[in-house]
Amino acid sequence: MHQYAETVKPIADYVGYILGGDIRFMIESLQDYNFTRPPDPPNGASQYEIESWKKQLDMYWKRRGIYMDNKMKLFSLIWGQSSKTTQSKVETHQNFATCKNDYDSLGLLRILREFVFRSDDCQYKYKAEDQAKRAYYNLRQTPEMGIL
Repeated sequence: MHQYAETVKPIADYVGYILGGDIRFMIESLQDYNFTRPPDPPNGASQYEIESWKKQLDMYWKRRGIYMDNKMKLFSLIWGQSSKTTQSKVETHQNFATCKNDYDSLGLLRILREFVFRSDDCQYKYKAEDQAKRAYYNLRQTPEMGIL
C-alpha cells in the first residue's frame, strides 16, 4: 500500500511537469480528466461570438487529443519502468490485454494498484506477511517526528 503511494507520487510529479496537469490529475485521482465543452453560442449571436466559440471548440478538441496522446505515452513510460516481475504479474490480469491494445495508462495504473493492495493473493501471501513484519519491526521514530 505504502509502496504504491511512494511510486505514484514521483510519477505524477514528473509527468505533470512534462505532459501537463491533466495527466497528473488522472494519475492522482485514477479517473479521466473531465474536459468541459464550450456551450453553443446563443441564437442570434454576432459573428465575433460565433468565431470565438469556434476557436474555443477547436482548443477543446485539440486539448482532448493531446490528453489522449499523453495517456498513450504514459502507458509506455510506466510499462518500460516496471520490473519483469511486475510485468509478469500484470500480464496475468484479465483486463491487461485490453489495456495493452488501447495503450490505456489509466487501466494499467488501476491494475498495478490492485496488485499492490491485494495482500491476500495466495501466491504472494507469505512474502506480503514477511514484508509487513519487517516494516513493523524496523519502524523507528526519529527526533523530527512528532508524537502524533
